Amino acid sequence: MDSGYSLRLGLMEDWYRELLREEDREQSLALDYAPHRAWLAGLRGSVVDIGGGAGLAARYLHPGVAYSVVEPSDLWRSPEWTEFARKFREGGPEPNFVNAPGESLPFPANAFDAAISLWTLNHVRDPRECIFEMARVLKPDGQARLVLEDVEPGWFDLLRDGARRAGRAAIGRRGLAGIHMRMMPAFRAKLSRRWPLQADHIRIDDAELARWLRGVLIVRRRWWLGGCLTYDLVKPQA
Repeated sequence: MDSGYSLRLGLMEDWYRELLREEDREQSLALDYAPHRAWLAGLRGSVVDIGGGAGLAARYLHPGVAYSVVEPSDLWRSPEWTEFARKFREGGPEPNFVNAPGESLPFPANAFDAAISLWTLNHVRDPRECIFEMARVLKPDGQARLVLEDVEPGWFDLLRDGARRAGRAAIGRRGLAGIHMRMMPAFRAKLSRRWPLQADHIRIDDAELARWLRGVLIVRRRWWLGGCLTYDLVKPQA
């Protein structure tokens, strides 16, 4: 499966080059990671970050974590990104960078205590194979977090998120976004079957993803966090 991978990779790299020129780049990236800070801080042992870019997640990891970043793009090894990432990590663990695609992780089975794949699966050649590789390199009982963009929510997702927003508004509170779209545009997009898709992404169907996970990773929680569909997973015992 390719689906215009090279073109999508180039568009993604261009977007991140532009981001690095912005004055608020650190704040913007910190906001992206904010919903995941507590979860990342609780990880211990060995962690593999699939599609982890410049290794920015290290900022939120315990210093004693053995942190490996798997990336097929050379963008993140540029002097500009290397210097930015070094400052952004703020004393987090030094990443071990591995140049490889998520579909072919160069590690033995049962190698890691935890795996993360944040905003990555929409960019790859074969998301199904990436799921299988993530499961393969995790130890039994190892945990994983998978964050996906541009997934079309179900009707129940929209209704529940709308109710949550209304409830918080009624008591004058605001929180992190669930589904990353205002309710009326979201309902119109759902009705028209034209859910937005960024040019550098492939569409991943939630039901299809559930089939890929079945038998290889157990879903502990499926939720909308920071605007994205998020899965908390665990590898079953053999």
